[in-house]
Amino acid sequence: MIKIEKRNEYYEKYLTDLADHMDKPQEQSEPIHVGEKIKYMRETQGLSLADLAQKTGFDITMLENIEQEKITPPLGTMIRLSRALNTVMSSLFSDQEEKNNYSVLRVSDQKTAPLPSGRASYHSYIPLAADLKDRHMDAFIVKLNPEKAKDVVPSVHDGEELIYVIDGEVKIVVEDNLEILSLGDALYLKSTTPHVVVTNTDKPALILAVMYSGHEAVS
Repeated sequence: MIKIEKRNEYYEKYLTDLADHMDKPQEQSEPIHVGEKIKYMRETQGLSLADLAQKTGFDITMLENIEQEKITPPLGTMIRLSRALNTVMSSLFSDQEEKNNYSVLRVSDQKTAPLPSGRASYHSYIPLAADLKDRHMDAFIVKLNPEKAKDVVPSVHDGEELIYVIDGEVKIVVEDNLEILSLGDALYLKSTTPHVVVTNTDKPALILAVMYSGHEAVS
């Protein structure tokens, strides 16, 4: 059992290691190539970029940048893309054999969604159970970077989500309401409500984000 006076020391080391891990996705042997997976699924289903743009409401140029991994799509964008591609979002993050009943993710196996090479991104994330099929929830550890935080547009997608602050200070705007969350604070919202989630300082913040699709799972 960890002594009370040592808990902060262990927690700080955990946060440091986690933040460093999420900053260096390019050094992993098998990084997640979300853009390639989206393009593969789109082409397999016989959809053009124009078709996907019509189904999602996203601009064709934006979709091209996502597929070429020039930008890292926010989680809300990923949900809308997975819907348009008739799949669950978890399938966009994993090439592993899907499991039916449970998923275990060891620290040594965690992979960060790739940051665009040479470009600042306001967030990066680790999917926590990408190999579980027929699921209704998606869980992520998300690092909110201060870069480009002012450029983030409101996200709207199906379902509900829980946001729990692991480290730092987070600013969440839900419609016209502003909420500032610190370590241990949580916010639950209906994702159909326009919302923005960014770090509230000039330092990164870490959150646990759990999203519920609100619909029957697609296998």
